[in-house]
Amino acid sequence: MHTDTDLIHQKNVWVLKMFACFFAIALVINFISNGSVTGMKPLIGFVLLLMLAGFVKSHRWPFITMLLTIGFVFAYLHILISNDPSVVNYIFLGLIPLLSLFYQSYSAVILSGVLYVLSGIYFMFMYDKTVFSGIVSSRDTAYILLYDLFILLFSLFCTYINKSLSARAELSEDRLQAILKSVSVGIWSYDLDTMQFEVSDGFERITGYTGEMFRNSPSCLKDFIYQEDQHLFQECQKEMILDRTSSVMECRVICPNGELKWIQSRGTPYFNYTGNLVRLEGVIIEISERRQLEETIQFLAYHDELTGLPNRRQLSEKFAEYVEKGIQPLALMFLDLNNFKEVNDTFGHDAGDSLLRHIAVKLSSLIRSEDMICRLGGDEFVILLKDLNEESVLKVVERIRTSLSEGYNYLGNWIDVSASIGICVSHEGKGNLDEMIREADASMYEVKRGENRSYRVYGEPNPVS
Repeated sequence: MHTDTDLIHQKNVWVLKMFACFFAIALVINFISNGSVTGMKPLIGFVLLLMLAGFVKSHRWPFITMLLTIGFVFAYLHILISNDPSVVNYIFLGLIPLLSLFYQSYSAVILSGVLYVLSGIYFMFMYDKTVFSGIVSSRDTAYILLYDLFILLFSLFCTYINKSLSARAELSEDRLQAILKSVSVGIWSYDLDTMQFEVSDGFERITGYTGEMFRNSPSCLKDFIYQEDQHLFQECQKEMILDRTSSVMECRVICPNGELKWIQSRGTPYFNYTGNLVRLEGVIIEISERRQLEETIQFLAYHDELTGLPNRRQLSEKFAEYVEKGIQPLALMFLDLNNFKEVNDTFGHDAGDSLLRHIAVKLSSLIRSEDMICRLGGDEFVILLKDLNEESVLKVVERIRTSLSEGYNYLGNWIDVSASIGICVSHEGKGNLDEMIREADASMYEVKRGENRSYRVYGEPNPVS
């Protein structure tokens, strides 16, 4: 955002250009009408123009340069009127108040207005070759002076209105920028004529890419989209360019530092009066936190929060899938840790949680990828096995018991680990998960009571020893 000093300097540059153009045009007109330019004292005007150019080029004291600009224009017009004292030339003094309005500065307006009023007084009452001699009456003179005062008041009023509107616009812009910064919003624009991609500061804050980076390397526009999401980028382009409609996409971008972020991009095509597409514009919003939250919610919907194992819901869906496909046999293990309460009482609940995570890793390493282990809650786990007969299932049970018997070292404290495991096997390629869990649970309690009954066959009334 430009400072007031920078804005005044830019306006000084434009006024200098206008002054130079006016000086050149005046020379041409005078040459055409008089056949020469000697009567205009062009050398003085040229010197004033060079002096003003020196002040503007130095970029120092822009405010003083502004006041000098008005003074130089006033001096040049006085030279013009003194050389040719006519009403037409006097009218040119009205350019000074108009020039001051360009600056939207009270100082410039007051200076130009006072100079304009004093000029009127001077040329009507003090100048020996009066501009208005024999042309205007005393009443006309009063009207001219009132007109000069009106120009001064009108210029002040216009400046007041413009500064008030500018202040409101700047306040609105500051508020908008604050809002855009707080919600991580970036603005982008792609000009199809110049093939230039321009971005806002918010875009740079989100992605790390500047407009200069896109100008120097046009391929950045595509490369910063994550590889797996580039088809979304192409689809978005199709919607805006070919379908001529607005487009919304959510994709991942790779920042220059390698960080991966989620963004939502909303783009809109713009057309000229002939209906031709001229540019694409839109905004991006960083949605990394929202996507992370969605992924967390999605994960927790199917997984246990403590161990990361599948939960009962995912187990049910996997079991239903196997039953629907007619996969048989299906085996269900119900595993309950022995003396787990003593671990919590002796070492604390943090130790118990750490042990459960350790057990989850152990069990996951002992089953196949097509099988599933799930934590029901507390110290209870269920393992679903497919395409294994009773003999193979019992081998898995022994492998689990052997692995768990190695114990667990928690912060230098050795914890003995063992588990009671009950099994339920279905040979029909069908079954009810809740009933099989109850059967396996019952078998587990029989093992815990030392009745040496490790598993049941689903649908048989009596347990198998």
